[in-house]
Amino acid sequence: MRLTTLAATLLVLCCADAGAQTPPSRYALSIYSAQANNGDGLFDTGDTDNSGNIGGYAVVRDRRPFNLIAGNNAIDVREVARYLDPSALSARIVDAADATIVSQRFDDQTLSFDTLVQRQIGHPVEIAGSSNNPGAAAITGTLLSNNGGLTVQLADGRVMTVTDYGRVTFPDLPRGLSATPALRLDVNAKQAGARNIELVYPTQGLAWRAEYSGWIGTGNDCKLSLSGWALIANRSGANYRGAQIKLIAGSPNRTAQASPRPKVMTMNVQAAPAAAESGTVGDYHEYTIDAPLDIIDNSLQRVALFPDQAVACQRQYLFEATRFRANPGMAPITDRAYGAGAPPAVRSTLAFRIDRALPAGRVRMLQNAGDGAPEFIGEDQIGHTPKNEPVALQLGDAFDLRGDRRQTDFQTDKNQHNLTESFTLRVSNASDGAKSVVVREHLYRWTQWNITQASTKYEKKNSDTVEFKLDVPANGEATVTYAVQYQWTESFK
Repeated sequence: MRLTTLAATLLVLCCADAGAQTPPSRYALSIYSAQANNGDGLFDTGDTDNSGNIGGYAVVRDRRPFNLIAGNNAIDVREVARYLDPSALSARIVDAADATIVSQRFDDQTLSFDTLVQRQIGHPVEIAGSSNNPGAAAITGTLLSNNGGLTVQLADGRVMTVTDYGRVTFPDLPRGLSATPALRLDVNAKQAGARNIELVYPTQGLAWRAEYSGWIGTGNDCKLSLSGWALIANRSGANYRGAQIKLIAGSPNRTAQASPRPKVMTMNVQAAPAAAESGTVGDYHEYTIDAPLDIIDNSLQRVALFPDQAVACQRQYLFEATRFRANPGMAPITDRAYGAGAPPAVRSTLAFRIDRALPAGRVRMLQNAGDGAPEFIGEDQIGHTPKNEPVALQLGDAFDLRGDRRQTDFQTDKNQHNLTESFTLRVSNASDGAKSVVVREHLYRWTQWNITQASTKYEKKNSDTVEFKLDVPANGEATVTYAVQYQWTESFK
């Protein structure tokens, strides 16, 4: 694995102040948001492939005591993350100057049938049973190969390959092979005694994301009650009990790394203490959990970010008949039928602003039905959003609204290098309440255009997009018409 710039910076910072500030608990974790570190797959609760990048990112500080003897000590440090980056690991003795860490090695070759058999080649083995005859007599000999079956040399010199077997027994566990990954330290101590060793390392397999729950109030005015939670996923292969946790929201730059993906297991969701925004680190926001937390491997932890907060909102509907965009690297599009087709559904949207930063995550919206029962009305993903910035959510398709877009005129004059096109856009409303609908049009034929006629005032949103606002009455419809002229200054074949 390669040392990342971010990891190196964090390790320098962690180690620089470690002597001044002693952590009250064994573990201190800084966990980074899933959005920036390909960590969304860590939150899946079903089985997935073992291939690909596990994703997620965290920096772990782990302080633990060891009893040393005078002279050389070989220490196996277990219960470390399987996906730690050994090239960025820092290990030091924090409370004594008479002991030195001479070398360190990370061994993640853990127990599996394949690794165990490979390490036992050349050693005695006993093979017993088969799928057809579980009580078959045992075969003993020296293991020669595991290619296409288990090949053994018997005591009389004969060689046998066994492809169907029920049990394989080895005389011992090979040195260096264990059920869990281990960090191996060689420590030289001038005198015996207890010493505290502090490890700081980045690892994959840990991530967090925000989960927001919004309740939309009843009535004509749009009122939203929004609460936020942090969901922490641990797939690192290690447990962190009583850990101090900081959640970092932002997108630090990291170099690409590849690690095998573990098998995902079903996880338990547990309630946890609250997290309060505690300032910034670099260009990122951090949230400190107010009590030690047990982060168990293959688990999800839910932590409160902020309680219900009343927010003014705006319900609106969007009719976007096409999503083609102008391409300045191409010739003007003069095919009359380009852009034609069945229009998509009218989408239901919700917009709001809030006076707090919102880390990236998922927003679920609910509303009480007429009988008071809560109903799910849609969800959307948001990116990291600074405070007071607009948030726009796509909730779903509007059942009672339909949109239609018809081309009413089309003329081209290639000699004069221009094209004129006209449209009628109609939105019908089958509900018993009036609806406000935004009609968004992309002027996709060429980069130079001018709207020569419009029945409704429009707003230019960017270089090739305009929006009309329609008030569609209950059980009625509303239309907008416009004409656009495209012009270009050179000939295109």
